[in-house]
Amino acid sequence: MAPTRSTRRTPATEVRTNLIASGRRILERDGVAGLTVRVVATDAGVAPMGVYNHFDGKEGLLDALVNDAFVEFAHMIDVTDDDARERLAHSGRAYREFALRYPVAYSLMFSREHHPDSDVAEHAFSVLTEHIRYGQNAGLLMKTDPHQATMQVWSCVHGAVALELAGTHPPTIDPVENYEHVLAVVLRGLSA
Repeated sequence: MAPTRSTRRTPATEVRTNLIASGRRILERDGVAGLTVRVVATDAGVAPMGVYNHFDGKEGLLDALVNDAFVEFAHMIDVTDDDARERLAHSGRAYREFALRYPVAYSLMFSREHHPDSDVAEHAFSVLTEHIRYGQNAGLLMKTDPHQATMQVWSCVHGAVALELAGTHPPTIDPVENYEHVLAVVLRGLSA
């Protein structure tokens, strides 16, 4: 009698995690057009029906990928440094690093086409707001509405990153150097 082989089903949480990881990888490699239910399922080692069971299809998967990107993004910009200005600068550098590492996810995060959980998306904004409050409490940043200051900072760094991703810098401008100057202007503008 041949030995029986036990088959273990992958737990649902692992299936979801595998699909997200595969989706993020494929999204950055092949773009939105290359992200299909079948390709993601194959890469994750599950049946295509798994994508429908967990995400209700491609659009739901894209929303989940954007949500996952916001979680990672918030984690990356949530830096700690005793010096409030350095904390804000390091957070700004992490912002750029995320955008350059995951340009497709980054562009989807700020499009109106996909809908992450609002609490997750707002958490990223609140991380930056807390950096600003930290600087205000230390007396290094001006006392102004921290939410307005967050939006102004976010607008500056987002604009600089968007220009860099679009490749629209004049050839004489180094994007890294330009970004550091943008951070310096932001910090000077917010200084107490």
